[in-house]
Amino acid sequence: MNDTKKRIIAALLLASFTVFGLIACADSGKTQSGGAQETTVASNGSGDETEIRPDLPDVKFDGEEFGILISSNDELGIVKNDFEAFEMNGDVINDARFTRNAAIEEKYNVDIVDYPQPVGHNGAGLNAIRNSVTAADFAYDIAMMAGYDTCTLASTGYLQDLYSLNYLDLTKPYWDQKCNADLTIMGKMYFTTGDISTADNDATYAIMFNKLLVLDYGLPDYYEMVKNGTWTIDNFLASVVQVHADLDANGQYDTNDLYGALIWDDTVMGIINAAGQKCCTINAAGELELTLNTERTVNVLDKYFEVAFDNSIAHTYQRKNWDGVAAVRMFSNNQALFFMRLLVDVPSLRGMEADFGILPYPKYDEAQKEYYNTVGSWHSVFMCVPKVQENPDRTGILVEAIAYESMKTVTPAYYEIALKGKYTRDNESSDMLDIILATRCYDLGWYYQIGGYNEQVMNLLRNFKNDFTSMYKKLEKTALKQVEKLNEKFAEVTA
Repeated sequence: MNDTKKRIIAALLLASFTVFGLIACADSGKTQSGGAQETTVASNGSGDETEIRPDLPDVKFDGEEFGILISSNDELGIVKNDFEAFEMNGDVINDARFTRNAAIEEKYNVDIVDYPQPVGHNGAGLNAIRNSVTAADFAYDIAMMAGYDTCTLASTGYLQDLYSLNYLDLTKPYWDQKCNADLTIMGKMYFTTGDISTADNDATYAIMFNKLLVLDYGLPDYYEMVKNGTWTIDNFLASVVQVHADLDANGQYDTNDLYGALIWDDTVMGIINAAGQKCCTINAAGELELTLNTERTVNVLDKYFEVAFDNSIAHTYQRKNWDGVAAVRMFSNNQALFFMRLLVDVPSLRGMEADFGILPYPKYDEAQKEYYNTVGSWHSVFMCVPKVQENPDRTGILVEAIAYESMKTVTPAYYEIALKGKYTRDNESSDMLDIILATRCYDLGWYYQIGGYNEQVMNLLRNFKNDFTSMYKKLEKTALKQVEKLNEKFAEVTA
């Protein structure tokens, strides 16, 4: 750690812990998000409240470097770097990350260094980890990587089983318990997420809705529907079909008109997951199993496509000269009731004049017990540990410490101050965020691109052709072989 950073640590930590301490006290004992992030306290059984702390030794690491490889797919040209924070600059999330990094560096006498790779699905991060493990050069202690590349590394033996690392306790509330449940294969966990990252929150599917249009069209209270369990695919689509108009009266529906929904290609995967279905599931034996072709999947796609294929009602905005921000611009201009995308888009709407709210993806029916909100395969970022470690105990200690410190500083900054306080417009949206992040879904079928089904279900929308059953059957043999080979690979890796 350099001298400049040391000189400001005392004042920095005092100020930041005062701010975040107030937040923690306000939310004491509350479960927040999909990481099961109980904010900071839990009962110790004696009536007192004690802070949830990791069980870690009091050690120093003599100024050693803790290297973190950063690799993500493109999202509006931005690298999703959960560790980049060179100095305090007034941005609440940057300052929280800087505070966290400084606290860890001071406590353990280490130097946290991030190594961002070129943006995009170009294999730069994947090859960097492969080369490092093969050479045993210990270049990176951990990596924050996009899901596709992380999956490839896991299945080919380049990643450490996180359960095997001393001092890393994935049962703690600063690790995402939904993620652990969905991604554990044959009793092994190769990548996960939680408070250590905000990129997983950004990558979560959500639906924004325009409150002005709700009033204009006399539409129902969606917040109440979510809370009482009636926010279903049928009720969602019933609202979509009520809002549409050829605003410029040119006889064509284009970016100048009004729609019930702005539909992103990836919503097809989200709609399937929201119905409680997955492309692949981990079965009772701990193996990957193909589970996409169900009556429920067919039914929910039939309902969705009936509306999504109607260009006068739903605007599939990626089909015509999508520039990455066109849908944000249209929604901000009150040209759509619903905007189906990711939580990362919420800050882009801060300049919108009309009020908007946030909703989870709808359930299949009222009998479904909970909502499910996909963490996008392209957009995801997971924490993983290279197979070859110079000091695995040090890695376990520091990853656990960083995750815990993130729960105290970064999560409150992202969740309570930035996302809830700065960008959303009402208290109800905050409640919806709690629900969305507590019901996240991680689908290994999408992440491992089993049978190419991730692209093929989107192609149904892209081509306006609902032939799911024939598409599935055509690829089933290939998909089953791929699943079989993956299970064989994991059996070899875990042996």
